[in-house]
Order: sequence, then C-alpha cells, then structure tokens
Amino acid sequence: MTVQGMSSFMTGALHPLLTPSHVIILLALGLAVGQHIPLRLGAPLKVFAGCSAIGLALTTTGRIAGVHPGILSGIAFAIGGIVAFGKKLPFAVPAILLGAGALAIGLDSGVEKGAAWTVFGTLSGTWVGLLVYLVNFAFYTSLAAEKKQQWLQIGIRVAGSWILAISVLMLAFALRK
Repeated sequence: MTVQGMSSFMTGALHPLLTPSHVIILLALGLAVGQHIPLRLGAPLKVFAGCSAIGLALTTTGRIAGVHPGILSGIAFAIGGIVAFGKKLPFAVPAILLGAGALAIGLDSGVEKGAAWTVFGTLSGTWVGLLVYLVNFAFYTSLAAEKKQQWLQIGIRVAGSWILAISVLMLAFALRK
C-alpha cells in the first residue's frame, strides 16, 4: 500500500507499523530478544536481517501473493509464549522463530507492480524499518530487564501473555473467513 505524499522508501519503512500482524510479531520478537541480559543483538540481527531480505526479495518474483494470516498468528503465538513464560532457551529455538518471523513478514510485504526503482525503494524501506523496529523493541525491553526489578519482569511477561491473547484472536478472525 502507498501513503500519499511520502517517498517509496518511507512508505516501505512505515509498512510494518501499519499491518497489525507485522506489529505483533515485531513486538514479540523484540521482547523475546531483549528479555535476555546482557543484550546481544549480533546473531539475532544477522538471522532476522537475512531472512527478512530473502522474504522481501522473493516477493518480487510475483509467485507469492502473501502469507496466510493464520501462519502469522501462529508465529506471534509461539514467540509470545516464550516471552510470557520468560524461560531462557537454547539459541536455536529463538533463532528459528526469528527466521520464521522475518521470512513471514518479508513474504507478506509484497509490493504492487510498478517501476523497478519504486519497488526497490519500498522494499528497502520495509527492510530498514523492520530492523530499526526490532532493535528498538529489543533495546527498550533490555533496559527494563536490566533494572532487576520484579515488577518490570512481570510487565514484560504480561506483555507476552497479551501477545498470546491477541494472536489467538487474530487466528480466530483468520480462520473465520
């Protein structure tokens, strides 16, 4: 979708915030990554950046129309569960969920046909926006987690439970159709 008066790059950068399923996955991923202190974004960001770039690149082939909302809701549900339970998992589990979330968001962010430069600008903006939002969500979560105050830890876990509830509602709406 395009936003009138904005460049293709800015339209792409805002896209993840204008799609509810993308916002909920990004928020869940940010909470999951930021929950573990000290914050280490190197490996998670490499996984997320690579998979989202692959997903966005695959949308240019025209063979992928989008991702079923049930899949997006399922990914949000799984990540929200990790946040809600607050358990530290082996790196492979969050890495798989980071990759799945990034790939799903990328595949669901297809651009309508247009000039090659416009499509490239929009997809580039989406990619940069995804990375910026993930880093911000993770960073601010880690600031709260570093405080070692129990109420902040509980707040993060409550946010995870809300993500679980929202993803179940989104899944119900997706399966209703």
